[in-house]
Amino acid sequence: MQIIVVNGPLSEREQDIYIRRITQKCPASAIDKLYLEVHEDYVDVRYTLHRYRELWKMGGYCISEPSTWNSAKQSEYRDMLPNRFEEES
Repeated sequence: MQIIVVNGPLSEREQDIYIRRITQKCPASAIDKLYLEVHEDYVDVRYTLHRYRELWKMGGYCISEPSTWNSAKQSEYRDMLPNRFEEES
């Protein structure tokens, strides 16, 4: 987790307090960046989550995200018909 403090200093003790609060809501392993924006009387806390790559299975093989595929594989993906069993679940 990357911690970014904006608009002023925060001691490590203060940062730890905010980290503990956020990790009660969301596991630390899921947090990519934690933004602590210091104002005079309060601190705004924002965070972004890790972007997990979605894997697709085509032709019996697991392959990465559609945006990384070559044009032939993207064409195959567009022409794919949905599986009736997957639609019902």
